[in-house]
Amino acid sequence: MQRVQRTPSLRDQALLQLRKAIVVGDLEPGSVHSEQTIAAKLGLSRTPIREALLQLVGEGLVVFIPNKGARVAELDPEHLAHVLQFRAAIEGCGASRMAASPNRHRLARLDAELKRQRAIIKKGERLTWIEANADFHAILAESSENRLMIDAFGPLASHTKRIGYRMNYRVQRMRESLDEHSSIVDAIRRGDVDRARTMAEDHLYVTTVLMKQMFAELGIEDKSAVSGLKKNRGHNVR
Repeated sequence: MQRVQRTPSLRDQALLQLRKAIVVGDLEPGSVHSEQTIAAKLGLSRTPIREALLQLVGEGLVVFIPNKGARVAELDPEHLAHVLQFRAAIEGCGASRMAASPNRHRLARLDAELKRQRAIIKKGERLTWIEANADFHAILAESSENRLMIDAFGPLASHTKRIGYRMNYRVQRMRESLDEHSSIVDAIRRGDVDRARTMAEDHLYVTTVLMKQMFAELGIEDKSAVSGLKKNRGHNVR
């Protein structure tokens, strides 16, 4: 027997393209697209397109509309605040666990990401920053060593990337994020468990506040009376 070539399936290729188009805004929030139209644009049959769309429905990025196709999910402030709250729990756990039991390999990866982010800021590469930022946070999620949290992080990250492409339009915010990332890594390196968790949670609290400001400027209503993260003595709680 010969080894099977593990090339990406047509479904996975379609999923990658569609998710990226939604995240960066090429497929705009609220827009409706038929399976046939998407298939024609990607040069694929409808079967892998439908399979990819079903996955995106599960991730909350797409909604099926009977007899019409798929609608790209709107940007919902309440939902995104809850996403950030969930991420705070995952990444706070990861940061504190790494501080309690340092992993040299992961710490080296975090240092490499900080170096990468400094270079991106120096060049002013805003779009590249989005991916670098996501990679940094993925290491924190991975450090939770909790399979449920790690599996949940991917779809959550796709949602927050959507606002990242709209929010990180100021170099100043990129610098602020880098400072916040550096504080997280510093606490981890010093083995300060409580501060590592708090810094990771606080970073996402700031993101929540800025997100709400952005939506207010865009005239998008936040229907929740109280949503997202709330500060309480340095910690994020409901």
